[in-house]
Amino acid sequence: MKTIYKLFTLICYMAVYQVHAAVITVSNRPGDIAQFTSITAAINAASDGDFIYVSSSGTSYGSFTLSKRLTIVGAGHNPNVNDPLASELGQVSLAAGSSGSQFIGLRIFVITFSGSATEINNITIKRNSLNQTVTTAININSNSRNWTIEENIIGRIGSNSGPDFQESHLIRNNIIVSFVSGVKFSTFSNNIFKTTGEVFTPQISQSNNIVNNIFFQNNLNNDFAANRIVNCVFNNNIFFGSNNPTSLPAGNNNTGENNFFVNPLFVSVPNNTFNYGNDYMLQASSQGINAGTDGTDIGLFGGIGYTVSGEPAIPQVTLFNILNPIVPQNGNLNVRIESRANN
Repeated sequence: MKTIYKLFTLICYMAVYQVHAAVITVSNRPGDIAQFTSITAAINAASDGDFIYVSSSGTSYGSFTLSKRLTIVGAGHNPNVNDPLASELGQVSLAAGSSGSQFIGLRIFVITFSGSATEINNITIKRNSLNQTVTTAININSNSRNWTIEENIIGRIGSNSGPDFQESHLIRNNIIVSFVSGVKFSTFSNNIFKTTGEVFTPQISQSNNIVNNIFFQNNLNNDFAANRIVNCVFNNNIFFGSNNPTSLPAGNNNTGENNFFVNPLFVSVPNNTFNYGNDYMLQASSQGINAGTDGTDIGLFGGIGYTVSGEPAIPQVTLFNILNPIVPQNGNLNVRIESRANN
């Protein structure tokens, strides 16, 4: 039955992602059905535009350097299934040729760049868990543009671009548990910033559009006092905590309107430590309900929304039953399959 289940899952992935690209499967679980047991071998066999599905496993698939444009998809970082194992990678180093790659539904230690890479554009990082400690989880290299970072749980985001480089990154609907360093000319929307320290440190946050976010028990007062926030627009955000501002500080050409300096009233977030059991939806009495710039909620579930499981936006099989395990010669195998969407 496992072979049939795997085949059906593969067909679902192909239907969603595949036009002319190959779909390559990899699993390091003994007895599992896949084309490769090593992520490196799967990448070596792939061509630009191909899709690699990484099966869930209790063992990490390790680190690798990517120099092709690939879509790498896992089972989700917190899958809502009976066997809730993630698809875990080590350090992913982006090299020349990897522009346009996507990483979806994975647990990753860090996404960074190889030492020789100078410009890597149009990277998508979606529905992953990336290093929930203070250390860097996403390191955007200099002269790179148009990264989309959405629906992730992230430790730290860092960038080392020059002061006037037009990065144009979109960072939305993430839980950011540490800080952001040096990201400029980008949009932050519908994120929850959970670090208890400074949010934008040690490098300056410059010319960013910061909208519909919740800053929860941080120390933004130090960021503003140290002049680390310059020429940014703050609209429709919620600020809460004794070390966060009670009004938007003047100076450094920062502007903003329609901000709230109140408790966001999460459904269930007892402290500032991330936990999968926390519920970051807003209570009905929260001032953030329908108060975003787009008319949706401020925070994680406004805008494009957020998927707690991190499962990719493809059908997930929830029931697979063989109805007649004994099949006569030339007979039919009857199978009942149920699935759910994860859009």
